[in-house]
Amino acid sequence: CFFVRHCRCPMAGSGILEDPTGRSKEDIEQALQTLKNSAERDSCLSACELIEAVTFRSTTCQQRLLEISGIEILLESMKKHLQDRELQIMFCRILQHLAASAPKELSKAGACSVLKAVLEAHPSEASVHQASWQALELIALRDEEARRVAVQDGCPELVVASLKKFRGPGDAAVQEACLAALQALLESATSELCQSVAKTGGIAAIIGALADHRDHAQMQYWGQIVLAHLCCDNPELRTEAQRKCHWQKIEIDFDL
Repeated sequence: CFFVRHCRCPMAGSGILEDPTGRSKEDIEQALQTLKNSAERDSCLSACELIEAVTFRSTTCQQRLLEISGIEILLESMKKHLQDRELQIMFCRILQHLAASAPKELSKAGACSVLKAVLEAHPSEASVHQASWQALELIALRDEEARRVAVQDGCPELVVASLKKFRGPGDAAVQEACLAALQALLESATSELCQSVAKTGGIAAIIGALADHRDHAQMQYWGQIVLAHLCCDNPELRTEAQRKCHWQKIEIDFDL
């Protein structure tokens, strides 16, 4: 279940207009107005922190945000503060919460394209990549059109680039997020897409993540799932993957 993979996820069925900290729907409206009208960075960060807290705790607050064009305001603010690492991480957390109840709305508003822009604006920030891929995974997993748009925008190839970039001993979390996002993007993938991912070095990048974190159970699980999915209908890709796994002394069940 993808909920297990993220430390923060919406609590389903809370059904309240005020979260346990006492924030009300009026607070949400004020926070969104701040994002819409203020260019002051600290004010926007405070507004994001409030929205993140209430959307994490309350599905009713998520619904209220949708009713007052909150998604559109959030995405416009993401574009306005594209270079701000801390703000982008907070925005991505909000999108993760909203993906549970409004994946189609996020897709229609252009969330996937905005997340791609965030990733491209922060090529060396592991924390931004982790948060962005977690958000995109949840949206793409729950909405077929979002997945189609993300694939068309080149997100699978961008995941591979992230996997190649973040290979340090402290990068397990971002690599796991990349693998989970790639699995979501490859759902019902065509053979052409699988070949495209392989051509960009996808097989080597996945096996590299597995080799880097041999004792990381979740990494091993997602890496093997993605690799089996990528190669399942292509004997040439399977042979390539089996050869690379053999070199790394990694055992893969390609018939998952």
